[in-house]
Amino acid sequence: MANNTLSANESDLVAIRSFKNTVRKELITRFKLLSRLLAESIPITACMLDPRFKHLKFLLDDVREEAQARLTQLVREDGEVEQPGATGEEEIADNVGVELAEASCKKARLESDFEQLFGAHFESSSKKKRVNSDADDELRDYCQRTPHIPTMDNPLEWWAENAHRFPRLAKLSRSYMAIPATSTPSERVFSLAGNTVTRQRSSLLPSHVDALVFLNANQKSGKVDVIVEDSE
Repeated sequence: MANNTLSANESDLVAIRSFKNTVRKELITRFKLLSRLLAESIPITACMLDPRFKHLKFLLDDVREEAQARLTQLVREDGEVEQPGATGEEEIADNVGVELAEASCKKARLESDFEQLFGAHFESSSKKKRVNSDADDELRDYCQRTPHIPTMDNPLEWWAENAHRFPRLAKLSRSYMAIPATSTPSERVFSLAGNTVTRQRSSLLPSHVDALVFLNANQKSGKVDVIVEDSE
């Protein structure tokens, strides 16, 4: 962790020692490294879903175990994964087994009716156990059997290639790894909006403000067609 990596040495110059102490303090404060909820935080979950840092070597052993337990819970709560539509030979096989599928649907509906009738007192036929077992196997394969990738590799490309191997984890990665690591882009847009709506331009319509901010933010990307609705 930052506490160990940035620890000041006696041989360090005064400026270097001060720099390390300041950076260490800021990292601990901003990332809440001493918080009891660190293992459940979004950054730690995102690190576990990043094939570059999934082993969490930078955390203490007890925090790492809590983070892994948290990810296991998230994977289990995700439930069953939607399977892609069948085509070609798979579609023919589905048509052949349509009667079996209908029987299975009837059984599922009946089971669902019992769940609604008896609520928490009804335990469905090993469905939860099967889902948990599949989720645990997927997580174990990802964490223990799959090696991490180099730091400079793109984790999003890795997930695009391996989503079929880890469907539940891939679904979670799309949620957690899509979160921007910085608020700088949104802060720039706020500043731009503040510079657009001034005292001299206080009569601008909201639709015109949106168009001006949009055009300014995207002016480097080429020609953009904007439709502004006239407001009375």
